[in-house]
Amino acid sequence: MNIRLTFKNLIIATSIIAMVVVVFLVYALAGLNARPVVFADPPTFVERYATEMDHSDPLSQPTELEIGGGQVATSKFAKLTTDLSDEEALVFNVILDGESSDLLVRLFAHPEKVQRVKVAMAFAAVNAKFSHNEETGFEEKRRQFWLDVEEHIPDIQNAFFEALITSAEEGTNNKIPYTLAWWMPGQEHKTVKLLAWAAKHHPDPWVRRFSVFFVVEHGQHEELADSLLLNRIHDPDYVVRKEVLAQRFRRFTGGK
Repeated sequence: MNIRLTFKNLIIATSIIAMVVVVFLVYALAGLNARPVVFADPPTFVERYATEMDHSDPLSQPTELEIGGGQVATSKFAKLTTDLSDEEALVFNVILDGESSDLLVRLFAHPEKVQRVKVAMAFAAVNAKFSHNEETGFEEKRRQFWLDVEEHIPDIQNAFFEALITSAEEGTNNKIPYTLAWWMPGQEHKTVKLLAWAAKHHPDPWVRRFSVFFVVEHGQHEELADSLLLNRIHDPDYVVRKEVLAQRFRRFTGGK
């Protein structure tokens, strides 16, 4: 009788645990309380840095001929984060073909935001495309590029920040977080803060998923990580909710 009662209690306990697990998974993955992604004001340090940049040197501004001969779009309907063929070709030539990095650096620090955004978007696209292409030797050449432009890294990094924010405003998919997280040296605390913002407010699900992953697993900022795990469980896209669940499980099991 005792064995039968114990077995019955075990079945009941197992059933309750299974029910709790199912309820949790439905809550975590089904998106029943999903909330739309809404753009919000980004961290103020990005605009503040851009405002304080020194543009006093007239030689620092590239001419239209230098950047491909194209006119900068002035229409209020034109997107800053599209039509990047000239900028991508320039990035390719500088990193892979060994051309001088001077023009690229000047574009990253250009007085006009449109130029800073476009070159950052282009760099991120080329970087994502060739980072794991061993035949081109891109990784080593990119490492040399960062050494060559070391003194300009704060300007370059802020251009990436501006581009990520602008892409959120314009709804443009991109791989900027990949470049910021793995290949952009320096000021990591700013990168983590901006990616935490992007995880909540960027319309591209890939950007939000990657940003959650990086901030929680590599950001070394517990407050931001906890906030994202609570906030993005209600993300409208399954891939983001799945990443949140994976990160919560990793933390629960003590994974690194």
